[in-house]
Amino acid sequence: MKNIHMMGISGSGMGGVAQLASKMGYTVTGCDLKTGGHNKEHLNGIDLLIVSPAVLYQSKNEPELLIAKKKKIVMTWEEFVGKVLMKDKFVIAIAGTHGKSTTTAMIGKMMTDNGFDPTVLLGAKVLEWNGNSRFGKSKYFVIEADEFNDSFLYYHPDIAVINNIEFDHPDYFDSEKQLFESFNKFIGNLKDGGTLIVNWDDDGVKALLSKSDLKSLKKVRPSQVAELNLKVIGNHNQNNAQMVLELGKVLGISEEKIIQSLENFEGIGRRMEEIGKNIFDDYAHHPTAIKTTLAGVRNKYPNAKIWAIIEPHGFLRTKALLTFYKDAFVSVDKVIIGPIFKARDKETFDMTPEKIKEVSNHKNIYTANSIDQIVEIIKEKKENNDLFVVMGAGNSNIWAKKISEILHR
Repeated sequence: MKNIHMMGISGSGMGGVAQLASKMGYTVTGCDLKTGGHNKEHLNGIDLLIVSPAVLYQSKNEPELLIAKKKKIVMTWEEFVGKVLMKDKFVIAIAGTHGKSTTTAMIGKMMTDNGFDPTVLLGAKVLEWNGNSRFGKSKYFVIEADEFNDSFLYYHPDIAVINNIEFDHPDYFDSEKQLFESFNKFIGNLKDGGTLIVNWDDDGVKALLSKSDLKSLKKVRPSQVAELNLKVIGNHNQNNAQMVLELGKVLGISEEKIIQSLENFEGIGRRMEEIGKNIFDDYAHHPTAIKTTLAGVRNKYPNAKIWAIIEPHGFLRTKALLTFYKDAFVSVDKVIIGPIFKARDKETFDMTPEKIKEVSNHKNIYTANSIDQIVEIIKEKKENNDLFVVMGAGNSNIWAKKISEILHR
């Protein structure tokens, strides 16, 4: 089973898996709608077709996929990682609604800095690795464990980290109950005698653990160290760092060395990434993550005039999370709600930027139906030294670049 073809190889997860598989001795080919498209000829001579969950939703009638399904040679990349690449590895899996990518990158850096030489895979770019994966030669495999599509259930960790739990992904989870059931199964996947590191201050985590059978696990509760001097901003990153600190101790690293690594952590792509003077690109798209990140920005820049430019993610998601937008922008001076990014939606559920405006309870909030309208509002209302935070998980990084170009002409 050495020849694999990856359908949807440009996806953030898939690219990292392709790099790891190649370094682990697999022959890897790939295709993508953006680069030549799909073709059943790609199946010639391959042992496995690896797909992203997005392919299963968006390209389900492609002959390439249908033929491979008949041959029973299809796996999602998460299944391939869990069943094949992680075989015989010591697995550390990082789950939770918010902060998974940053925490995974922090752990990867801490372990690398201290000689563990881990393999790491996450859903964001780490600048020093020039990608979202790192190939290591040791037994350690660190992974961001995503709950969407129940992907994290393919992993059987030795150590699991859960930062927080909040309802998300309404296009997959019908209810909070179903989400909690999945997290419960994830805990159940821990190897016997495994270690569970959780943020006991989080309401969702408390609710989960009250219903979970934890008899065979070591449970670790972060013993809050005084605030760390991190380069990444916000209380949420302090919380992420506390989880990393506990993990480091479980691995036998001294507190001094863990803190040194954390305080030198530079962040990851699209997490308050400064792409131009006073213009930041951020991946936050759940209203709670938006609120927390903006509070961190205000804390760092107490006197700045701060704009939040928001790309809501998905129509069904916006509907399910609409009430969470109340006071989400309380830390900033001006807000623009741009067009809603169409994720896997088949309809709009009557969701518009105006609905978010109404709920948000902010006094200086504008709506726009295109990036051009966003730019016009900025040109008209901006003042010198305003600070812009562009937030979303769809096209907002393109918006951020365009705004940067306009402002720095």
